[in-house]
Amino acid sequence: MTDTSKTTVAVNAAKIGGITAVVPLLFSAIPEPWSTVVASVIIVCGGIAAAVPAPPAGSKWTLPYKLVSAIGLNFGWAVNHLGARVNASQGPGSQSPVISQDKKS
Repeated sequence: MTDTSKTTVAVNAAKIGGITAVVPLLFSAIPEPWSTVVASVIIVCGGIAAAVPAPPAGSKWTLPYKLVSAIGLNFGWAVNHLGARVNASQGPGSQSPVISQDKKS
């Protein structure tokens, strides 16, 4: 591994460690019946943001979509961004080849 990839791995490990430490801490501050509701809202909003395509720019649905995406923690390389490309350094996503079926008479 190069130094850059080792640094990237270390930074990602620190992010994951921080998130796994902070999330239970935040949920322990919420009263018990409400923590389930909060978690359910986050999960549902994340699912909606992943399933529904983003509205076109200037649409009246842009602000609600952004709000649902933010509540669902749909930012960065979230699920709905993975369809286009796996890694930005790989360039545009690959297109599926069109296979035509030749019919013989």
